Amino acid sequence: MNAFHNLWLHAVALHLWQATLFGLAIGAGLVALPGAPARLRHFAGWLALLRFLLPAGLFASLTGSLHWAALGGVWLPARVGGLWMPAFIVSGNAPETQRALLLPLTVVLAAIWSLGTVLLLGAGTVRLIRGLRELRRGQVPFAAGDRERLEGLAGRVGLRPGSVTGYYVPSSGWLGVVGLFRSRVIVPEGLFSALDDREVDSVLLHELMHVKRHDNLLRFCQSGVVALFWFHPLVWWLDRHLRWESERACDEGVLRITGANRVYASGLFKAMRFALGLNLPGVSGMSRLRLQSRIQAVLSHQNRKDSPVKLALMVSTLVGFFGLATLVASTPPAPEGTTGAAAQNQPAGNSGGQSQSAPSGNIATTPPAGGIFDISQVDQIPVVRTQTPPIYPAELKKAGAKGEVVVSWVVDEQGKVGEVKIYSSTNHGFDQAAMDAVRQWTFSPGMKNGKPVNVLISCPIVFSFTP
Repeated sequence: MNAFHNLWLHAVALHLWQATLFGLAIGAGLVALPGAPARLRHFAGWLALLRFLLPAGLFASLTGSLHWAALGGVWLPARVGGLWMPAFIVSGNAPETQRALLLPLTVVLAAIWSLGTVLLLGAGTVRLIRGLRELRRGQVPFAAGDRERLEGLAGRVGLRPGSVTGYYVPSSGWLGVVGLFRSRVIVPEGLFSALDDREVDSVLLHELMHVKRHDNLLRFCQSGVVALFWFHPLVWWLDRHLRWESERACDEGVLRITGANRVYASGLFKAMRFALGLNLPGVSGMSRLRLQSRIQAVLSHQNRKDSPVKLALMVSTLVGFFGLATLVASTPPAPEGTTGAAAQNQPAGNSGGQSQSAPSGNIATTPPAGGIFDISQVDQIPVVRTQTPPIYPAELKKAGAKGEVVVSWVVDEQGKVGEVKIYSSTNHGFDQAAMDAVRQWTFSPGMKNGKPVNVLISCPIVFSFTP
C-alpha cells in the first residue's frame, strides 16, 4: 500500500521536503552571517518562510499535466521517487485490507493537520481580541505635548503626518504598537517619567520604526504560516528568528537616526519592565527577547552608510536564490539515460529498490531514433482519437499487486501506433497488458512544418487500486 499515490499527499510531502531544504539553507546563512544588516537577515528569513507558502511541486504537476493532456486518461503522480510524472492510471478494486488502510490514512492526516491549524488560529484570535479589548478600556489619548513629540519623531522616521496616534494605558499594560494599517503607539503610564527626554525619544523611535517597517502586518502573516505549518519545527524557528531580527532592525534604524548608542541602550533597558505580557499575533513592541545580546549589539553598533549597490546585490542574490530554488523544485527530473529535449518528455526512471530487470526483447534501453521526432520538437503533438484502457490482469488484481510500466511508442505519419516497447517497469506482470492497450490507440499525427511526421511518445501506465 502506497498512500502517496494520492495526488494531494504526494504534493504536500514533496512541497514540505523542498521548502525544508530551502529553509535550512537560509537558516545556515543567517547563523553564519551574524554581522549582516538586520533588515537583510529579516528579508532572507521571510523568503524562507514564504517558500512554505509556494508549492512549486504542485505547479509542476499542473503544468506538466497540460503537456500530456492530449493523450487522455487520468493524470496523477506515480510515486514520491519521481518529482511529478503524469501517468495513465488503471484502477482496480483493492483487497479489503488495503482499502481499509488507504482512505483512513489520508483522512486522518488531513484531519490532524486541519485540527492543529484551527486550534492555533482560534487560540491566537481569542488572545488578540482579549488583549485589544483590555487596551480599549483604559486607553487615554496623548497629551498635547506628547502628541507633538510623537508627530515630530514620526516625521524624522519618514511617516506621513497623522498616520500614527499615541495613547496612555494603565501601568499594568504594555509598550507596543497595535493596528495593521492605522497604527497606535501604546505607552504605559509612568514610562515617560522613568526616562529622560532623549531616552523617551529613542523608545518612541523604536515603536515608530515598527510602523514604518509594517512589522505588525508581517507578524500577523507569520502567525498564519505558523498555524498552517504548526507541526514543522523549522517554521517555528524561523518565526522566532524573524521576531528577533525585526527588533534588531528597529534598533539599527533608531541608531542610524540618533547615533546615541548609550542613551538608546539605557532607554531600552529601562523600558523592558513595561514589556511584560506582550505576546499577541500581529502586535509589535519593545520585546525582552535576548535582551543582553540586544544591548551589547546596541552598544557596539557603528553607523556605517550602507552602499546601495552592495545592498541591491545582496537582495538580488537572495531573490535569485529563491527563484532558482523554486524553478528547480517545479521542474521534474529527467531519467537516467536521456539528454537534451528528450529528457524533458521522458518519464522519471525507477528509484531505490523498485526497479526490476525487464525480460529481453520487450525493453527499449534507448528511445527509437532516425526520422523520428521527439514530442518537444514538433509544432503540433499527436492528439488521441481512440484509447482503449489497459486491462488489469485478474491474477495480479486478486493478489493485490500494483505496478508502473513506462511504455514507449511511435505515432507514425498516419496516426497509427508503431513499435511499442517497455522503457521501464516495476512489475513485469503488467507489461503485456500495457503494451496490448497502447497498440489499440489511434492518434491524429504530429505535425512539423505543416507535414505529418513520426513522433516518439513515452507514457507511464500505473496499475493501482481505489479504496
